[in-house]
Amino acid sequence: WRDFLFMQSRFVVLSVSILLAHVLGEPEVCTEDTNKNAGCGCGKLDRSQFSELNADQSSGSLREVQLGESETDEEAELVTISGGEVTLGMIKDDKDIVHDTDGEGPPRRVFVSKFRIGKYEVSNERFARFVAATNFVTESEKFGWSFGVEAFLSKEVNEKITQSVAAAPWWLPVNGSDWRHPNGPDTNLDGLSKHPVVQVSWNDASAFCKWSRPGGRLPTEAEWEFAARGGKERRRYPWGNLMVPKKQHRMNVWQTDLKLERNLYEYGHRSLDLVKEFYSAPNTMEDGFAGTAPVDQYGPQNSFGLHNMVGNVWEWVSDWFTANHDTSTVARDPTGPAAGDAKVKKGGSFLCNWYTCNRMRNSARMMLTPDSAASNVGFRCAADIDQLNKD
Repeated sequence: WRDFLFMQSRFVVLSVSILLAHVLGEPEVCTEDTNKNAGCGCGKLDRSQFSELNADQSSGSLREVQLGESETDEEAELVTISGGEVTLGMIKDDKDIVHDTDGEGPPRRVFVSKFRIGKYEVSNERFARFVAATNFVTESEKFGWSFGVEAFLSKEVNEKITQSVAAAPWWLPVNGSDWRHPNGPDTNLDGLSKHPVVQVSWNDASAFCKWSRPGGRLPTEAEWEFAARGGKERRRYPWGNLMVPKKQHRMNVWQTDLKLERNLYEYGHRSLDLVKEFYSAPNTMEDGFAGTAPVDQYGPQNSFGLHNMVGNVWEWVSDWFTANHDTSTVARDPTGPAAGDAKVKKGGSFLCNWYTCNRMRNSARMMLTPDSAASNVGFRCAADIDQLNKD
């Protein structure tokens, strides 16, 4: 990343902040508002909060395309999942920070029918083929801006930005940021063709999946979590309960060499300042990457052969968000509420770590408005079996 040295230069600031937090005393008891802020902050992104930045949205649309212009089976690489019953969600215990407002619990049984899901997150090169075939214009391009993390932006771009996300001030509205320019207008996709496409909204992701293959769509949350669990019950990660089994990195998350004792959101009114400085300090890249990683990095995460289900980028699913779940029966192929204000995203991202987020887990979930897009949010596609058989 072009400004990694800029990130390193702020290391001392964070060290002093953490030291002050300890000197000032024990962590404060978290209020409800503080707990709602917990995480990397990308659940607080909402394009409507910066409506004055929005450009004309009249240009660009997905024209009707013929099937021959879409992806082949080899390009889409959909994996068949047999389906069955599984427990979604997680029980709180002393080893995990589970956020009530996320609606991660309580655990509930569901039945998922046979379906197919992408082996990989959709890459920049695949999305570029989609755009070339359809003349599609993403919502970030129509709006003229999208959300980026301060530490990944150049000094020149940072100096021009005068606003930030109030509940997560390390996230900024960045003019000229879109899927081709993921970290500001002076960035590009050089060397990132195999990395997941980001800065795409739920609507953009849905349009790609519809184009990709017959019956293509975003997975439901139940399908996504069933696939992530890989046939295992009550495990944190697709491979098991250990984050780094046998000292082998299995996912792309944020690492630090700071010696921290507790989650930074336990410091009450000081938390946002501390988290902001945390994300301005170096990512030590023990897993090999400061930002996104290639979609095939780290090998399959579970027995289904799926890559990067957790970590790397958050992934859109089809469901509208709710924090209320019916646990009285085994739901069959649940699709979530009929309507809502925000969609669900799953899997966590390269910004996740225990000290701020801890959402790089099978059951973790967050909300995001469907027209919003960010530098750590992507997607993978799914399809019904009967639709694919019509091809």
